[in-house]
Amino acid sequence: VVLTITSDDTGEATVTGTLTFTSANWDTPQTVTITGVDDDLVDGDQASTITISVDAANSEDGFDGLNDETVSATTTDDDVPGFTIVESDGSTEVDESGATDTFTVVLDAEPTSDVVMSVSSSDTAETTATNTLTFTSANWDTPQTITVTGVDDDIIDGTITSTITVAVIDANSDDNFDSLADQTVSATTTDDDAPGFTIVESDGSTEVDESGTTDTFTVVLDAEPTSDVVLTVTSDDTGEATVNSPLTFTSANWDTPQTVTVTGIDDGFVDGDIVSTITVAVDDANSDDNFDPLADQTVSATTTDDDVAGFTIVESDGSTEVDESGTTDTFTIVLDIQPTSDVVLTVASESSNESTVNPSSITFTSANWDTPQTVTVTGADEQIVDGDQVTAITISVLDTASDDNFDELVDQTVSATTTDDDVAGFTIVESDGSTEVDESGTTDTFTIVLDAEPTSDVVLTVTSDDTGEATVNSPLTFTSANWDTPQTVTVTGVDDDIIDGTITSTITVAVDDANSDDNFDSLADQTVSATTTDDDV
Repeated sequence: VVLTITSDDTGEATVTGTLTFTSANWDTPQTVTITGVDDDLVDGDQASTITISVDAANSEDGFDGLNDETVSATTTDDDVPGFTIVESDGSTEVDESGATDTFTVVLDAEPTSDVVMSVSSSDTAETTATNTLTFTSANWDTPQTITVTGVDDDIIDGTITSTITVAVIDANSDDNFDSLADQTVSATTTDDDAPGFTIVESDGSTEVDESGTTDTFTVVLDAEPTSDVVLTVTSDDTGEATVNSPLTFTSANWDTPQTVTVTGIDDGFVDGDIVSTITVAVDDANSDDNFDPLADQTVSATTTDDDVAGFTIVESDGSTEVDESGTTDTFTIVLDIQPTSDVVLTVASESSNESTVNPSSITFTSANWDTPQTVTVTGADEQIVDGDQVTAITISVLDTASDDNFDELVDQTVSATTTDDDVAGFTIVESDGSTEVDESGTTDTFTIVLDAEPTSDVVLTVTSDDTGEATVNSPLTFTSANWDTPQTVTVTGVDDDIIDGTITSTITVAVDDANSDDNFDSLADQTVSATTTDDDV
């Protein structure tokens, strides 16, 4: 007799498949083993029906009509509703710059319907977080990420801990999860608002002068105070610079820059530029305690002495220009302040080949210090094709003969432009004014000379367009040493045995650009007409 054993819910319980009884063992009990099955669902204890039936096809016919019998098997649920939070790195920390940190939430067991969770921050002025999470039977075991973001509040409040609460929304969730207690995460927000103050100088520096000019810098707090902050502003040398003081900042105007005005003071001394130290300090007794430990800050204020030794050069028409023909131009020199003794200035040209100066020295006294004196610049001719040349005229204090207050003055220069009157060129001169040869081999000559001195060699090629009538010597090389010495070209008649009468050949003189001073490269070719008299009758 074969009995089949089946479970009506193999997702909760499974059983042994069949039992076979024979005439030998029919009275020996056989065991059916029922095994619980884990389904991950929070579904409570489940009852399955185990059915025992006669397998008629494989059993003695006398048993075929027996009714099935059943056993109820209860599977106790081991899936407990819950959720687990895991913080990255074991904590949640952000800062007011907007940095973020995360933690994850995952269900501990599969729900039979959605589970919706709310996420809220106890202090949204310090942290914000993802609003809601929804878990389904498909994603219940996939951790979902909560992003916590730091919020900037501008207040010096130190590190603040907010509570991030994760709670089941009962109305929208599987009832098995409704009774779960809320869970929390402590999120610390690091304060980025440090007590401090910032000074900004207009144009990056603070400069006044003894005429009473002013300059400013601004002061502003770096963070909002909880009570007033009073800053004192002092100058360490009120004989050079004074300031306005104090400045009071409140929780309402802490981020509005306040202006400190520095005023130059005239002392009547030739003492040069003086640097005063402007100190900005917290008035501890009248200020928010958070600001009390702040170190003083300083601004260096330069007071320009208006009693400064110096001299001023004024060029006529704003520039100094002469040319090699010997023209002149002038500039004037005058002291900026009355000296206590004579001041002697020397005037020198760096290149007397281009320009000369007169006088070479000027003396100022306590009587004539404010009367401009004139220097005349004269162009010099040097015959070189060198283009317009700029010469530095240097004016210097002769220390050994001058008021010591003027000894440290730096030299001043005037740039004098000398216009070049030397033009690149060459000149041909024919002997007797023409060039004539005959076929008997007679010769005639003409000379070539450069019009101005080159800075490097100038090579001239000389060619005949009809060497059957006349030949020439070539090339000619001119240097900076022989440029003004004429060189001779000899034209020689050539016999051709042809009765062709008198023939005129063209002798061409040209600059060999590749081998010549570049100033001469653009010169046009020049020609000489040479007549060759026929000796064939």
